[in-house]
Amino acid sequence: MVRRLSRLSWRSIATVGVLLMVSIFLLDAAGAAAQDDQQARIDTWNATLERVDSAIRRVNVTDPELRELNDQVTDVMTKASAFAAKLAPQIAAADAQVKALSPVQGADETISDAVKADLATAQQTYGDLAGSQRQAIAIVAHGASTQAQINERRRSIFTARLLERRQSLLDPTLWIDAGAEVPVMASGIADIVSEWYSSFRAGADRWAAIVVVIVGASMLIGLFMGRRLIVDRIRSPHHTEPYSSRSKVVAAALTVGINTVIPAVIMFAGHSILTAFRLSPERMSQIWYGVAVSVVLFALCSGLARALLAPARPPLRLVSLDDALARQIFNFVIAISVLQALAIFIDRLTRTVMTALPLTVVFDGVLSVASALLIVKTVRTLNRHADATEEEDDGEQDESPLQRFALIVAGLTAAVAVVASLIGYVALSRFVTTQIAWMTTVFSLLYLLTMLTDELTTAWFRREGVVGSRLIASVGFAPRSLTQLGVVFNGVVRLILVGLALLAVFAPWGFDSNSVIGSFRQLFIGFTIGAITISPITILTAIAVFIIGLVATRAFQRWLDTRFLPTTRLDSGLRNSIRTIIGHIGWILAAVFAFGYAGLDLSSVAIVAGALSVGIGLGLQGIVNNFVSGLVLLAERPIRAGDWIVVGAEEGVVKRINIRATEIETFDRATVIVPNSSLITGPVKNMVLHDRSGRAVVKVGVSKDSDPAVVRDILRQIAKDHPLVLSFPEPWVQFTDFDAKALHFELGCYVSDNGKAGTVRSDLRFRCFEEFARHNIQLPAP
Repeated sequence: MVRRLSRLSWRSIATVGVLLMVSIFLLDAAGAAAQDDQQARIDTWNATLERVDSAIRRVNVTDPELRELNDQVTDVMTKASAFAAKLAPQIAAADAQVKALSPVQGADETISDAVKADLATAQQTYGDLAGSQRQAIAIVAHGASTQAQINERRRSIFTARLLERRQSLLDPTLWIDAGAEVPVMASGIADIVSEWYSSFRAGADRWAAIVVVIVGASMLIGLFMGRRLIVDRIRSPHHTEPYSSRSKVVAAALTVGINTVIPAVIMFAGHSILTAFRLSPERMSQIWYGVAVSVVLFALCSGLARALLAPARPPLRLVSLDDALARQIFNFVIAISVLQALAIFIDRLTRTVMTALPLTVVFDGVLSVASALLIVKTVRTLNRHADATEEEDDGEQDESPLQRFALIVAGLTAAVAVVASLIGYVALSRFVTTQIAWMTTVFSLLYLLTMLTDELTTAWFRREGVVGSRLIASVGFAPRSLTQLGVVFNGVVRLILVGLALLAVFAPWGFDSNSVIGSFRQLFIGFTIGAITISPITILTAIAVFIIGLVATRAFQRWLDTRFLPTTRLDSGLRNSIRTIIGHIGWILAAVFAFGYAGLDLSSVAIVAGALSVGIGLGLQGIVNNFVSGLVLLAERPIRAGDWIVVGAEEGVVKRINIRATEIETFDRATVIVPNSSLITGPVKNMVLHDRSGRAVVKVGVSKDSDPAVVRDILRQIAKDHPLVLSFPEPWVQFTDFDAKALHFELGCYVSDNGKAGTVRSDLRFRCFEEFARHNIQLPAP
């Protein structure tokens, strides 16, 4: 029995050993297979990047092909980055295993063969994983270099296309050649229609015909009748009560949404249905895409114009224009939108039909010139209305200078587009007019979304609002904190909207903006001094960066002043300190970014500044002293904006603490500029530093025949009856002196606001005169 058990146990041990060996073999095989799979993926990515590199070097590569190649490179970089990130924890585990199996320094380094084998396996695994990660990282770097080459090719193609000169629209031969190509284009369109009809007859049956008819009827009803019915329902003309700002903004947002979403859904659904029944050949799909984009763009522009201008519903208008001007501008916008939509459709059509170049130039030139002339007409109409409004309002300007500047720039740019088309730069003219229309659309949509954000924030972050009621019930927010949270939320949403608007504005450019800047940069070769290259365009761009930083700082300060800080419990002095410190930080950051863009090394500037520090210190020590003193005033806050102070012979209210000096407005409405160092080193009397309460003292003299006790009671009662006099500390009366002609008293009291002490003294004197006359108390003889 013992032998059988021992035999069985040995068999079991042998079986387990065989199974372990097989498992280890399978695991090694799986690891090797996984390693081979990883290497295969890496090889595939490398092959894709090499193929893209070869395609970039082709002479006749086009911009759409480069965009597709860029998408392929982006996909490879994304996968390689994810692969490298996925390997990071495995590499860390393998490294920990290697360190655990490695001999300890200073100890007995003799290890067993099994540990050596495990250590070798762990090192092999770590090396394979680390090598794969390094290969993936190298692929990402290769992809970045390839994308840089693609962007450079796209910039060169864009510049060549944009600045390429064709025949002028005034050249008769261009129109003759274009007229000769019209039959060719008509024949191509007929071929596409014939191809679509042939595919319809080959694969259609009765049900397909019914579906096509239903789709066509639904598209027409949805695009015209259905959309119009919903919009009229929202903007009902039978509304008798005045619209609130929230109602107008919500109605405008719904109008834009319905005008845009319904056509987009209908065009997408119609194409999907035709594709499902195989009734949409390739070229017909291309034309359908052009029609869809044109319809959606026109619907968006017309919806925005109808929402903001409201030509038929003046009570719902969101811009301050009279009825006649609003209808006129609306008609201009609709006409420009039609031309831009038609340009997109014709561009897609000419590409699909493969129209000859003269006819394409004529189409682009005519549509661009017509759009530019309408833009100039719109700008002139708005500027004339603004000038007439200023004359009627005695020179008061309603619109901001930025709006007037934008209108002027748009009009001048459109005029340049007309001239560019006439001298042969049709592509440049088309690009300029399209960008003006697109930027107007984007900023109009930003204006509407900003107003909608303000209204929704006001409605949500109230005590009874959707968000406010839940925060109060669940978190216990105070109403003031709720208001602050709403302001912060509104600011964040506004920032996101502005960022999206800028992305949308520059989205059609892609890398084209860099191409234009690069082409102009070639005009300014610049010069080199040592290791520094000075280029006029770089200097101008750095100045622009600095100005943008200052504008952003001012906008943030204005937001703090008007939106956020008023919702806090901070006093006016602390608000001014915060605003001033933010301004200083903004100036410094704007300067740093500008210097960085210009390529100036701040360490070199620091060395030069250190070499000149002695001379600068001697010449500007007063300015530096005042600047540092201003920082001390803002930090220590012994004097704040709004404080009533006395400096030497000057007395007044602090209006503003600037970088070098502090502005004090005297009670005569004069402004006194006091250097900050004088406020730090000299004596300053602050009447309201820790407490705004003050003392009012009135000297009174009566005849020597008066009863001092009666006079004391009268004076004390007069002070107690005054509403601005504090009851604690109580008013007091002092019998200060007497002589052969008069008795002299002092009436003293405390007021809550020191600024009203003069008013209280005047009121007390009036009452004293009245009460003395009523009690027959005579004033002293002269």
